[in-house]
Amino acid sequence: MFDINSINKMHLDAIREIGNIGAGNAATALSSLLGCPVDIDVPKAELVSIYELDSYYDDPDSSYTAVFASSDNENAFNFMLLLKEDAVNELVGLLVAKQFGMQMDVSAMPQEMLDSALGEIGNILLGSFLNSLNGLLGITSGITTPGVTHDMLASILSVVSAMFGQYGDVALVTKSNLNIMAEGQSESDPLDANILLACEPDALETLLKTLGVLSS
Repeated sequence: MFDINSINKMHLDAIREIGNIGAGNAATALSSLLGCPVDIDVPKAELVSIYELDSYYDDPDSSYTAVFASSDNENAFNFMLLLKEDAVNELVGLLVAKQFGMQMDVSAMPQEMLDSALGEIGNILLGSFLNSLNGLLGITSGITTPGVTHDMLASILSVVSAMFGQYGDVALVTKSNLNIMAEGQSESDPLDANILLACEPDALETLLKTLGVLSS
């Protein structure tokens, strides 16, 4: 099994570029879905202690919504779309306005309908990210049905910590930030959506070998 602790700077640079390509695909898909510009920040690819992951990206007690899915091949790629809870209604409102041509107070929608809309957004974004990996690896894999959860950030990221905890005490996480420039949003305060890619060791080894930065 590939040892995540052996990751070096060259590996991280290669994975960061994968994050850039995948996030670019996701941003294009999201822009088309919502009908507004979506920019991406420079992706991060970092090794993080599983004991510190819950406080690495934000206040661990802050409220977040997560949409999570995996590729359906044997060596899975795991994806998570992270949204601050207070951005959820605005994002779903943009989807409703684009798809149905109407403004709607989505805060009055039943939670099941909100989560269904979030699942559809996640399916398109995370599927677009996965398609870039499929193209790189020359494989065909689909995305599992997305799940949606609302919780404190620490609880959400504990899932990632538990996954990597099977293999050691560090997690390799690629984070790509999407800046959604909806009407009325300022450039200094866009809606944010974060995509996390967490590769299991065997999937990571395959990816690094394909990129030519890990010998067979």
